[in-house]
Amino acid sequence: MLRWSELSATSKDVLVVAAYLSVGIVLYWANIFSFLPVENPPPLWVRVGILALLCVCTLWRRRAPVLALGTAALPFTLDLLVGASLPIWLIMTDLVYCVALYGSRRQAVWIVRLSVLLTVVVCTVVLVLTTDWREVVIALGGAAVFLGTPLGWALNIRQHKEIAHSERERAEAMTVIAELDRRAAIDAERSRMARDLHDVVAGHLSAIAIQSEAALRIVAARGCADSPVVSTGSSHGVADHSVADVVSSIRSNSTDALTEMRAMIGLLRNGGEGVDETRSPGRIAELGRLVASAGASGTEVTVSGDFAPGAPSSRSVPAAVDHAAFRIVQEALTNAVVHSPGQPAELDLRCDHGSLRIEVVNALPSTAEASTHTTGHTGAGLTNMTQRAELLGGDLRAGSNGGRWVVEAVLPLSTTPGASTP
Repeated sequence: MLRWSELSATSKDVLVVAAYLSVGIVLYWANIFSFLPVENPPPLWVRVGILALLCVCTLWRRRAPVLALGTAALPFTLDLLVGASLPIWLIMTDLVYCVALYGSRRQAVWIVRLSVLLTVVVCTVVLVLTTDWREVVIALGGAAVFLGTPLGWALNIRQHKEIAHSERERAEAMTVIAELDRRAAIDAERSRMARDLHDVVAGHLSAIAIQSEAALRIVAARGCADSPVVSTGSSHGVADHSVADVVSSIRSNSTDALTEMRAMIGLLRNGGEGVDETRSPGRIAELGRLVASAGASGTEVTVSGDFAPGAPSSRSVPAAVDHAAFRIVQEALTNAVVHSPGQPAELDLRCDHGSLRIEVVNALPSTAEASTHTTGHTGAGLTNMTQRAELLGGDLRAGSNGGRWVVEAVLPLSTTPGASTP
């Protein structure tokens, strides 16, 4: 069995009209329809015919309420000529209700104004014709029943519908905003993952490739895998190192890369819960292994500043700044090892005026000005370093200066609340 809410607007209108017709015929048959006595009442079939014509007009009460009310003016006028009857007035009241509820906002305002004007005109005519204020009161009562009640009811329901529609649109807008926020969060997480994966691959695995090549050169030059050797000035600057030292550094870089990648995957899977802090992403305190890795690749790094080995005091920095500084130094040293093999590098980290200042300087070989090392911020590594600094409200500059490649970064120690680790 179909429910009323499941019916279409046309089906509802047909059922309502059928009910009006049935009730009207019963009222006419029972002779309880007249407002005032009529001297020469028309035959019953005339009353039923006018009612049927009005019911035909009422079939458009929902889909075109203004049209229905306009066409209903003809049977309503005919009913007034033969004597006003209750069924006709009840249906006209419903049509006024439908215009106020189902019509446009402009149509609703129009029907209210027209009803007020009609009430004033009728009351004035009654007062002029009867000169009896009691008749005016009766006319006002009739206007309140047949016009005021349906209009007030319809406007109240219309207001509730508009509020519900507004809340529904607001909920849909919030759903769209939530989806956009979710996609933005996913994009930000993907960018962070891409930066971290690049740092791991470019840092550790590039060092592995360089050190492997160095080990092969040593083996080819000496034919011995374990004895110390002294380089005669090879282009890769590997000196006073043994195959064992290089292979040991390769193993260290390999295990560090795997450890950091597992830690990052664990953080993504577990939301940061249950992850061993000793395997978390690198910090400034672990700069020693970066320096050792670069040294094994033939690039000697001199560390100075507040975080140099043996410094009198070690400054503590926020976790986000700590991790970003480590990654920036890692990328800068990797670039130095890859693009300026064998050239010494200088690393300086200082806390000054509420900021952590990082400077990595390495000498450029004579052909470096034309190499990719001096192409600015077009590489993924330099782009990642710049993004890390900017996410913390800092700044990073990189470029050649007097035959040297200089990377300078300034990271504020007081990060904004809610800032995520870059």
